[in-house]
Amino acid sequence: MMRLTKVEMRRLFSRRLTTMGLLGALVITGLLLFFAFDQAKPLSAAEVTSNRAQFDRAHQDWVANGDQQMADCLKAQSDAQKTDPKADLGCSQMEPKWESWGKPQAKFAELMPSALMSGAYVLAAVAFLVGAGFVSAEFSSGSMANWLTFEPRRMRVYASKLGAAGLGLFPVAVAMLGLLTAGVWLIVGHYASTAGTTAKVWGHLGEMGGRAVALTLVAAMTGAALGMLLRHTAAVIGVAVAYLILAEAVFGSALKAAQPWLLGSNVMGWLQHGTTYFIDRCATDPQGNYTCQSVAKAISFGHSTAYLGLLVVLVVGLAALVFRRRDVS
Repeated sequence: MMRLTKVEMRRLFSRRLTTMGLLGALVITGLLLFFAFDQAKPLSAAEVTSNRAQFDRAHQDWVANGDQQMADCLKAQSDAQKTDPKADLGCSQMEPKWESWGKPQAKFAELMPSALMSGAYVLAAVAFLVGAGFVSAEFSSGSMANWLTFEPRRMRVYASKLGAAGLGLFPVAVAMLGLLTAGVWLIVGHYASTAGTTAKVWGHLGEMGGRAVALTLVAAMTGAALGMLLRHTAAVIGVAVAYLILAEAVFGSALKAAQPWLLGSNVMGWLQHGTTYFIDRCATDPQGNYTCQSVAKAISFGHSTAYLGLLVVLVVGLAALVFRRRDVS
């Protein structure tokens, strides 16, 4: 079994799609580092001068008209509180403050989680595409039928291909996330400060990175399983795009209560160790006024883990059953 998996891994990295996918992931990692650089670098002298001029104009307007603006805001807030007692229009924060025109100092503990999230999504997408293309090409070229003449035990062939897709992307995911972490650390350390990056912060980042690597492996194996089912890379991509548009974008936007059962929400819940979504609760008072409130709902880490685990088991199991019974020619 290990010999078969090693052979499949060599075949995986000999494919052009794999090379292109890894180069694409490397380029996007570079872009993520550029975004971190843009967030960490301080404002230039010209930007500070421009912001100071804008602040001075805003402050002069406040000195001249601030009392009237505050009175108008308080009146509007009082009217709003007749229907919603919790209404707050932010009147106490209307006065211009120089801090609002500045740029907060970058903090590694705040920048890195979002960078890791972005990197995880990139790696998962690349792994899914590479896994799907790796197996689909075997059917398109006729290599699968030839391979089964050398190794007729189909389940061993199936397991070796999924194992090669997952294990082959493992060092890639570790290297890419390590490069991203080191890059953000160096950038923030150069332009700001990495002070405050405690052991707890590193532990949190390490756990998130581990979950990102696991997601990459699962995405590669799921892509390979779908490639086994559909037998064409274009078909796998078409199914994925159709799901993202119809289920995630259209259905998910129209019915917020369905978020716990959508793939995107549970991937986020897995990476962030739980997440939240918001639904609108609306009511009509006796006067006929229609008001809505946004209510936060939680998706637990356990829910996301069970959802993703069950989904992977179903896809991998169905692909195994079909591959075992269906003619490969």
